[in-house]
Formats: sequence, C-alpha cells, structure tokens
Amino acid sequence: MKNIFKNILEKELAYFARLTYLKFRPYVFGITGSSGKTTVRYMIAQLMRETVGNTFEAQENMNTETGLPMSVLGFKKPPIKLINWIYVFFAVPIKYFFTFKYPKYIVLEYAADKPGDISYLCDIIPPDVAIITNIGVAHIEAFGSVEKIASEKWYLAQAAKQRIICDEQTYNLVKNIDIPRAEILISGQAKTAKATNIKYQSHETRFDLVLFGKEHPTSFSFWGAHNIANIEKSVLAVSTVSGDIPKIIRLIRDLKPGIGRGRRMIGKKNMLLIDESYNANPLSMAAALDNLNQAGDGNKVAIIGEMKEIGPISKKAHLEVAKKAKDVADLVVGVGDGFKGLGLDKWYQNVEELTGEIDSLIMENDIVLVKGSHAVHLEKIIERFG
Repeated sequence: MKNIFKNILEKELAYFARLTYLKFRPYVFGITGSSGKTTVRYMIAQLMRETVGNTFEAQENMNTETGLPMSVLGFKKPPIKLINWIYVFFAVPIKYFFTFKYPKYIVLEYAADKPGDISYLCDIIPPDVAIITNIGVAHIEAFGSVEKIASEKWYLAQAAKQRIICDEQTYNLVKNIDIPRAEILISGQAKTAKATNIKYQSHETRFDLVLFGKEHPTSFSFWGAHNIANIEKSVLAVSTVSGDIPKIIRLIRDLKPGIGRGRRMIGKKNMLLIDESYNANPLSMAAALDNLNQAGDGNKVAIIGEMKEIGPISKKAHLEVAKKAKDVADLVVGVGDGFKGLGLDKWYQNVEELTGEIDSLIMENDIVLVKGSHAVHLEKIIERFG
C-alpha cells in the first residue's frame, strides 16, 4: 500500500510540476554533479537575485523525483511523516490552480541516486542552462562505474536549451557521448572563466577572475580549489542572463559558506572550526583536507566521518582518505566503521562515543576540520564547540 501511494504521489507531483513549468515558462538553471551542487545553487541564486532579481532557489535537498517537482510547486521542505505526505497529496492541485505569479528564474538541483533519475527530472523541467559541478564516485554502488555516473549526469546537458557549463575533466569523460544542442563552455580557462593569483588568507580567498579574457580582482569567504571551481561555473551561468559583469564581480565578495559546507568560525578554546559536516564522498573529503592543509600555522585536527553510499570502492576510498588525513593533520579522529582499523590516532564507532571524549582531544588554538557523511551526524561536534 505504501509503495502504491508513493507511485501515485510521484506521478501527481510530476504532472502538476510540468503543468506549472508550461504555464509560467521560467528560465531554469539546472545543477548536477557528485559534489558542490548546493554551493553552486546558492552562488547562482544569490548572484541572480542581486543582478536581475525575481529568482527562486530550491531549498534543502529538494532534488529528487519527489523533491524537485515539490520545489517547483512551491514546497519549502520534504515531508517526513505520513500525515505530511497526505497533506502534500491534497495540496498539490490547490497550489497549481491558485498560483498566479511565478519567479522569472529558478535554480534547481538534479540528483542522480540511480540510473534514469536525471532523464526523468529533465522530462518534467528541462534546464535552460545546465551546470555539471564534477564527476566523482558518489552513489557508485547504484551505477557501477564513474563512466556510467558521467553518462547519467550528461543527460542534464543533453536537455539544456542554451548553455552547458562543466570543467575539462568532466568534458573529457562525456565528449564521446551524443553532442548536445546547447553551447558548451569549459570552465577553468581564460577564454571562459579562470581564477588566477589565488591567495588564501585567514578568513578569505583573494584571486583574479579572468572572465572571457578580462581580469577582475575579487575575493570571497570560501576556501579551497573546489570552491574556486564552483565560483568559475557560477559566474559563467549568471553571465548567460546578466551582462553586468562588474556588478557580478562585486557581489562575489558577499557570498558566504552555508552551515556544514565550509563555514569557518572561531569556537571554544579559541579554535578555528572548519565546518564541512553536512556530507562527504572521496572527492569532497580530499578537497576538505586540502583546505585544512592551507588553513595556516597551528595544530591541525581532522575529525572525519564514514563516507556512505560508495559501495564496492568503500574500503579503498576510506584507506586513501585516511592516508591523506594523516599526511595533513597532527591528530586524525575517525568516526564510523569505514575508518575502523586504518591506523588513525583515534577511532570511535559513532559520534556519541566521540562526544564523550572530545574535550580532551581539542586544545587551545587548534585548527579543526569536521567532515563526514550526513548520516554520521558530525554536526553535533560543531554544535558543541561552535
């Protein structure tokens, strides 16, 4: 009965989300990738709001076969309990028939947990601009190989109407697949968008953004090569609509990392906390450890949580992350089965065990990275010290 109700609800959501799209025809920025989707979504939405206005951004993890159409229909968060799902079922047609105004621009994430997800979502809401952040091994258990993940993500590009934005590594994985109809821009190049003269400072990153051959000095509060790549793609996307390049460059300085996504703060014991607690896969874990490595002088602590949903590569991936963490940090603390027996300085079965001893592990003025899959709940460490 539960599955029947779920199937009916998915069909209802898809039907009315598609009708909403056809009724108002918003300009759609579609984002997919193995990591960085939410950060790029935020960057694009924020820059769009401040340059052209009238922009809607999907919230939370509203990027699945139920979440994306719900977001298009105006729901703010996914339902949890059965009573919430029943409410959604009856509210969907009401939202459609009684919506008379709609944003001109919408920024959506397209998740791919299994084969066919992206094409299904694109049939409902095709993007005008497709942004592929990167290709990694998140959800490889469902796909079997990086090449199949790349092929799935490329459905978004094939559905794009105007522009496709990706980096060279991604393009090399997909260039032999059917050529899409939209223009392809490869980020990380001076003829498109490339950050140069990058300087990491205590609470900001300074760089020159070379955009379509012209250099623009700027800075923001994000750290790391992965966020440099995120802003390159985001600016390319926004420039598709807004021609006010000087304003876009100025607005970059106002962008701030979200909770659990690279936010930095001074916590108790005067520690510098790097909050990457929201999620993790091998690609984003390596980027976070690179950030810790560049975080300045001081005793460095890496609190790393198990990486979920990476299937047959799990053992190798956790071993590689553990090795990198030991090279970067003075103290490495692992949480969860994935890091068990890998020679870390400390290991705990779960975050509750770690919480019981954390006060004795963190010293005055430490630089502390907290990074793990959401299911490990390392945000509890941030709440304790933040």
